[in-house]
Amino acid sequence: MFFRYVMSLCAIAVLAGCATGGGQNAGSVGIRMSDVDGNVFSGKSSSRFGLSSPNDMWERVQRGFSMPDLDNAVVRDREAWYTRNPNSISRMLGRSDKYLFHVVEELERRNMPTELALLPFVESAFNPQAVSSAKAAGMWQFIPSTGKQYELAQNRFLDDRRDVLRSTRAALDYLQRLYTMFGDWHLALAAYNWGEGNVQRAINRNIAAGRGTSYEELTMPQETRQYVPKLQAIKNIIRNPATFNTALPNVANHPYFDQVKISRDIDVAMAARLAEISVDDFKALNPSLNKPMVIASLTPRILLPWEAAPRFRENLARLGNNRLASWTLWTAPTTMTVAQAAEQTGATEDQLREINRIPPRMMVRAGSALMVPRPDWHNTEISSAVARSSSISFAPEVVLRRITLKAQDGDTLASFASRHGVPVQDVANWNNLSANASLAEEQSVVLNLPQQQATRLLNQQRAEEALAARTQRLAERQRQREESIVRVSARKAASRNRDNDPDQEETADRKSAGNKRNAVAQTKSARNEERSGRSAKAAREEEGSPRNARSARDDERNARNAKAARDEERSNRRGKPAQDEDPRAAKGKAAREDSRDKRRNAPEDKPERNNRNQAADKPASRRAKDAEAAPGRGRTAAAGKEEKPAKGKEPPKTAKGSKDSKDKARKGK
Repeated sequence: MFFRYVMSLCAIAVLAGCATGGGQNAGSVGIRMSDVDGNVFSGKSSSRFGLSSPNDMWERVQRGFSMPDLDNAVVRDREAWYTRNPNSISRMLGRSDKYLFHVVEELERRNMPTELALLPFVESAFNPQAVSSAKAAGMWQFIPSTGKQYELAQNRFLDDRRDVLRSTRAALDYLQRLYTMFGDWHLALAAYNWGEGNVQRAINRNIAAGRGTSYEELTMPQETRQYVPKLQAIKNIIRNPATFNTALPNVANHPYFDQVKISRDIDVAMAARLAEISVDDFKALNPSLNKPMVIASLTPRILLPWEAAPRFRENLARLGNNRLASWTLWTAPTTMTVAQAAEQTGATEDQLREINRIPPRMMVRAGSALMVPRPDWHNTEISSAVARSSSISFAPEVVLRRITLKAQDGDTLASFASRHGVPVQDVANWNNLSANASLAEEQSVVLNLPQQQATRLLNQQRAEEALAARTQRLAERQRQREESIVRVSARKAASRNRDNDPDQEETADRKSAGNKRNAVAQTKSARNEERSGRSAKAAREEEGSPRNARSARDDERNARNAKAARDEERSNRRGKPAQDEDPRAAKGKAAREDSRDKRRNAPEDKPERNNRNQAADKPASRRAKDAEAAPGRGRTAAAGKEEKPAKGKEPPKTAKGSKDSKDKARKGK
């Protein structure tokens, strides 16, 4: 009986202590709050720390530290960096107040070290919208493949890697698996950053080399080498903020958000208005949404600030069955332009491009699911199967280019259009021709073709024209080369002929020169005959003169000497040229000598001799010969006709010179 009494007193004391503790923490923890299912949730932690709750979340996090500390130069360096950048760490700490309570709750529920609640500081600075260069997304930075492995949906409408609840669940599942694999939290964190396969191979290499296998002893990339020291530096700052001249923001030890169930599709703007919060605050708690609408079949719960959740429920109930979403899905029946889709759905082209992220100059392929404005009569919500299987694909818009191509020999408009894959009627309309028209070779034909096809055909035509021009140039060069070869062969043959018969060319030259001389002689002969007619009488009158007779003899002798010289020269030229004398040089020399002879014997050069020659015709020559044969008779005749010479003129000489005649001649002078 006494024992039962003592036990009753103890029970009363315990209950009184619980009631007192709850009243003391009501200010910091807040009222008891219910979740979406109506279950009672207490702001006080029911963890291993006992009945008393921490004053704020930082104290709660510190109480759960259980990982071994890491102390090295890299940790000191990271601590110094955070101390030099107080604004950066303040932003990180301030951004964490929305999510820290939920993460710590999950860690305590799984009995995991609360240092892991600081891991999003290292990964993304607690930014759920962060995306890395390796396409890792969310505050836990899941790459697409690992996200799919841990059932994080990634489609047109949402990306669960950014979802606060689902990404936290997947990250803690992954960390637990890594800890089970390696049995060490530092190695588990290294594997979270570097990959478990890489960490395992590094361990195996150290074992083979006889070295240790701890985190600090492994060979790893620089990023992974600094990964755990960064977490240790943040842990040291949270544990002793005053040491690092840092002030921790006040983060209350109670949930920041509440989960609210939805059963109908709703616009993001409508949800924010019903909750009486800004759209930015709504997106901060629901960062996984890719569209300005929440599809209830894909996202049956939304997160709202704790105090805004009741207002949302009340305002939603007042709306009744009124429409909550202004968008729905529409499947394109054929491949079409955005303008055509906008015309069929009642939207503007800009609206469709923005909400469906359609790139410029792209068409929508047949079967693509587009988000379009929801008509007033449309009350059907988007099903989960339709939403998950929907996709959108694009095709480049057909941009026509006007080009001109050349027809081939024998082309008709129909064959030309068929060869280029264009309807013949279109080609006829573009060129103002009939569909059965024939085309002349090289006739220009206008076509309107897609940009890529037009460019290809133009390049092909240019290549063919360039090839034809090149072929023509080569043929012309070959023709010139052949003509050059023929000319060179002819010159070589002529040279060989001259070497074999040098007189042949000289004979031809002599013939040509003779023809020229004959023409000149004929012209001179005509003039001389005219002059001879005028002076014949005077010549006959003077034919008996001793002086004329002697002049005739001198002229005849000079003519014979000149003829003998020319004959000798011709005889020399007919002979074979010297061994070292060029036949062409000999030919030129002979031509020059003939030219000199002609100039020397030309009547124009010596008018006095011409006059004597005209007077000394054939009868005069015969009489001169007779006078020589009969010198006495000649002298008598000459003496009978002798006249007194004119002053200043030389007296005529006798046919036969003597001393007396010479003396008389001197006296006459």
